[in-house]
Amino acid sequence: MNASRLITIERFAQALVKGAAMQLYLTPKPGLVDLADCGSHPDLSLAKMERSLHIIGDYLAETIRSLADGERFLCQAVIGRRAEQVMFDELGTNTHKGYIFLSGLLLIARWHAGSDDGDRLGKAVAAVAREYFAVSEEQESNGRTVRKRFGAGGIVRESLGGLPSLFSCAVPAYLDAIERVGCFTAASFTVLARLMQRVEDTTTLHRCGTMGLARIRRDGLFLEEAIAEGADFMPMLKEMNREYVRMNLTMGGVADMLGLAYGYLTATGLLAGNPDNSRPPRPLTLHRCASGS
Repeated sequence: MNASRLITIERFAQALVKGAAMQLYLTPKPGLVDLADCGSHPDLSLAKMERSLHIIGDYLAETIRSLADGERFLCQAVIGRRAEQVMFDELGTNTHKGYIFLSGLLLIARWHAGSDDGDRLGKAVAAVAREYFAVSEEQESNGRTVRKRFGAGGIVRESLGGLPSLFSCAVPAYLDAIERVGCFTAASFTVLARLMQRVEDTTTLHRCGTMGLARIRRDGLFLEEAIAEGADFMPMLKEMNREYVRMNLTMGGVADMLGLAYGYLTATGLLAGNPDNSRPPRPLTLHRCASGS
């Protein structure tokens, strides 16, 4: 096993955990858990989400051990499903279920691609996703129900497409915004605004249907315009949060993709202007995949 390759993938995993933390602490986020409140998620809290970050870290560490040992992809799929179950058993809710899938997908793709290059990594993501859906029977979930009801692609289409919301939307939006305004906060909310317009969010569709998705896309456009004009956009975000709570509207898919963007930008050294307030959880501890998994 090449030691430098292992160090590189461990750093990539650490960045993905940090990305999820940075997404959590970005405040205010309409309808989502942050430092101010729990948004439209009365079953969640900041403390629960922080505990969930540790589960993500343990999951990615176990996935690295499986990759380093040359185990079959089926084992890594089992590790992911087990992490989702651990999360639900310990926290009583799904918290970061989407992020577990997406971060694991990106980590495995990074291992096989051997590069941080967006084009190569996107192709590797699509290849891993095809393998995943070929060997894993999709379980009943709100996301699956929504995709069938609304004909939405959601996280399945996103992953099979090589994560275009990450590589073609979030990353360019951040790099453009940080170059124009030089402000980490404004750049972060620009990414949020762009993802609100782009992501086919099945949590939004589950809660509020197509009207909810249209509302989030409209608000994303208004937010991006306000930031570009140099307006004080914080009051707008707070008012959006009040409205989303009233409507029971949220956007978990957007949040997952924002965390993934932070993670990728951190891993590649592109996260300029970061105030480093993400309070990353404890370091990864590698565990071997259980035999027979």
